[in-house]
Amino acid sequence: MTIITKHTLERMILEANEEKKMQIVGRACLALFRRQTEAEKAENDAKMVNNRGFTKGDAREGCLTAKTFIKHGTLQDWQVEQWLTRNVNGVMRIVKYWAQLNEEAQAKMAAKAS
Repeated sequence: MTIITKHTLERMILEANEEKKMQIVGRACLALFRRQTEAEKAENDAKMVNNRGFTKGDAREGCLTAKTFIKHGTLQDWQVEQWLTRNVNGVMRIVKYWAQLNEEAQAKMAAKAS
């Protein structure tokens, strides 16, 4: 069952106000951060290519963004903007993780059902 798709995640972000965008980015980074290994979390890096958590190029910013969200419950505007920036293919940086975010949403839904 698909809960989050590339299209629905982008639409959710585009339709959100600034506070909601911050929450979406913060919660998404937190979900991805939790998928990192303990060593990766501690070093703000991606050591393994395992399709879990952040890619090597996003690991530092992703871990720091998640840690900020954990500590403060909010993000700075520039942190949100860096995740909403589009790559050369026109995809928002956070949206490229839609499949992992969908897996996390499915797990959360399954846990609620049991």
